[in-house]
Amino acid sequence: MERPKLEDILRGTSSPRKNSKAFDIMIDDKPCPVWDLPDHEHENGKWNGTPATWWLQYQDELIPYVDKGVHRICWEICYKQSNHTKYKWDDWDVRSSGVCTIKANGKEIYSFRSRDIGYALGKVQALCVELMEHPYNFLDQESEEGRKIWYYGLPATVSNSTSHPGEISIVPDLDQIDEDTWWKQYSIRKKPILPVSEDREQDIVMDEENDAEWKSFGRIGHGDALWDGMINWFR
Repeated sequence: MERPKLEDILRGTSSPRKNSKAFDIMIDDKPCPVWDLPDHEHENGKWNGTPATWWLQYQDELIPYVDKGVHRICWEICYKQSNHTKYKWDDWDVRSSGVCTIKANGKEIYSFRSRDIGYALGKVQALCVELMEHPYNFLDQESEEGRKIWYYGLPATVSNSTSHPGEISIVPDLDQIDEDTWWKQYSIRKKPILPVSEDREQDIVMDEENDAEWKSFGRIGHGDALWDGMINWFR
């Protein structure tokens, strides 16, 4: 079959059947789209047992794409250790730290802290699987903005952090429940049932102050999306 022309695909005049972008892959550290063109098949795909309708847009032309032996996701792991000082109790305190940043196809999707490089690299290996399998789409976090969830059994939506990829805020969904009832139920449901003590009374006061502050913001700074025991992702 004749190779499709990129200008025809972009104008939408090449086929009566729907052409669509399947995904992006990294070529020479740049994202390049792979198109799914139902009316254009290439033999390379058939020979390798992969979809024969996938074409890679590269240097202003379409070339047969074989989804075999290609990194669909190109991972980039950056781990940095550092030392810093803090003046405390009339003396200098020297401390160490470490930050590991994970990128997928050139985009930062997650980071965590660890002072030990062995622990950090071991955790990264597990995270590369966990992040892809998680209900929250870490690879395309923009698509999760406004996602409907249950938070402690209460209707809510997700808002992504703009400064810390992988972290989220929780926004109450007030279409089915009024604001005061939502926040009252949230305060009740998130507290463990523990014996009342002097220390516990102080914790209760602090919790109430925190809840009042979050209510004034209109959202809850949840943090790491992997810490989700109180979240039902499907509503």
